[in-house]
Amino acid sequence: MIVSSCLGAIGQETANYPGDLTGGKRLTIYVEGLADPSSGFFRVLNNGAQQAGKDLGVDIKYVYPQSVDLASYIDQINATMAAKPDGILILGIGDLDAVAKDAVSKGIAVAFNPAPSVKDQPLRDPNDVYVSRVGADEYAAGQMAANRFIEKGAKSLICVQESVGDGTQTARCAGMEQIAQEKGVTYDHVAGDLDPGKTASITEAYLRSHPDVDAVLATGQPATAGIVAAKKAVDRPLQAAGFDVSPELVAMIQAGDLDFTMDQQGWWRGYISVLELVHYIRYGLVQSNYFLTGPQIVDSANAAAVAGLAEAGVR
Repeated sequence: MIVSSCLGAIGQETANYPGDLTGGKRLTIYVEGLADPSSGFFRVLNNGAQQAGKDLGVDIKYVYPQSVDLASYIDQINATMAAKPDGILILGIGDLDAVAKDAVSKGIAVAFNPAPSVKDQPLRDPNDVYVSRVGADEYAAGQMAANRFIEKGAKSLICVQESVGDGTQTARCAGMEQIAQEKGVTYDHVAGDLDPGKTASITEAYLRSHPDVDAVLATGQPATAGIVAAKKAVDRPLQAAGFDVSPELVAMIQAGDLDFTMDQQGWWRGYISVLELVHYIRYGLVQSNYFLTGPQIVDSANAAAVAGLAEAGVR
């Protein structure tokens, strides 16, 4: 088990929060991550959570399992429960309702990432075990990307799924497919890979055998680098887009190699999740709908403004 922790603020003294149901108790919130927070999406999410801790006077501890599988993740959550924190943020990689209910039975408030699509659940179920669900509407993100492609003249779209079987990425492709069908353009789903080089080879081969394809969406950061490499290799007019924000992806947009990327604003996923947990614990407040952090688009129009934020781990 690997643990990275950080105190949200200096000192352990109680604070005066009028109406605080805990009587000013110093709260501890655990973020159940999936990877080292030193880079990538989890760096941004953890940065948001840590900032919320500083702003709210709460101790934030980011932890993650040695391997990303459901059993290891549940073991990590069980270890967290043994530490008796006030709240836990769980990231959805499978059916975690049972362990969440166990945490609640022990007096621990639980939040969840991501949030459901508005089309599936516009309002929070009052019986939801989770205090809040925060994240991007992934189905809507796929729709938004497809509409953007088609508005700029695309007639044949493909969605390159970085991790086949990942529910979040499947929703992204499904949203894209729905718009393609609605607008009467060609659509296909391509199984990519977490390795950018493998995705590049897969996508290049597909593009060479399908010369009509004029727009490609990748469902994750590594696959986005792969489709950009494939675009350069086939050397033909081709719209390309990806998901999430990093300094590397912003640089691709600024260089003209990537048209846009879908931003789920991961910093907010960490910050708002901690905020809603703390406000629930202190004041009994529960938001009546789910907090959507995306989709938003980063393209040539706002890449310069986003670049510095990406370097700082905020976007």
